[in-house]
Amino acid sequence: MADYYTVNQQGTASLFQFLITHKIFPDKIIYLSSLAAAGPSLDGKAVNEKDIPHPITPYGKSKLRGEEEVLKYKDNFSVVIMRTGVVFGPRDRGCFPYFTQIKKGILPSLRGSRRLLSLCYVKDLLRAFYLCLQKELKSGEIFNIADSRPHDWDEMGKAAGQVMGRKLKKISIPLSIAYIWALIAELTGIVTRKPSIFNRNKFKEMKQKGWIADVQKAKEKLSFQTQYTLEEAIKETIQWYLKHKWL
Repeated sequence: MADYYTVNQQGTASLFQFLITHKIFPDKIIYLSSLAAAGPSLDGKAVNEKDIPHPITPYGKSKLRGEEEVLKYKDNFSVVIMRTGVVFGPRDRGCFPYFTQIKKGILPSLRGSRRLLSLCYVKDLLRAFYLCLQKELKSGEIFNIADSRPHDWDEMGKAAGQVMGRKLKKISIPLSIAYIWALIAELTGIVTRKPSIFNRNKFKEMKQKGWIADVQKAKEKLSFQTQYTLEEAIKETIQWYLKHKWL
């Protein structure tokens, strides 16, 4: 977990110190952060940029520390922070293990109430970068970047299953079993020195009631709206996985 801080906080600080030392002043610097830095939704309320951050994992806390390093230099550089929801698309390895289960005809689902999350297809994210570069913005602005409509993992799975022509069987997983699975995966990663994507911190994120971003500010100041529907984005993603024999 220390690597998160080495990269996200110390790495960011080192970059700005290098730029200052060598008198390099880019026109604009965009820091790619995460909704994890803001923390999960409370009582189903979408998180906006003015809310006090409450990250719950080392990853989220390290991203917030990275943001703080960026803001230290907002008077020296023109900086913008983008907090994204769950990013997915071709080449993505984060969501890939989930799609491997879909190909087997399994729709894994955490038991309990519906858990909504804000998603961002990678091509929409690239468009947000472009808009940030083009717009005249106050240095230090923070934007949530995601689809304005939240989704859940079941919707993603069903869309992927349709693309792959799979009839899915929903497997409802109790939280206790998911935690044990996360613990075993984490310990296995330590022993093999190949860290698992699924671990106790990922479980902690997944069990939250929601990760919903309020994207109104990005709509108003950047004219940003996602251009891909969930179905279109999932279709392109799955077709890439199939073409390159990942699935």
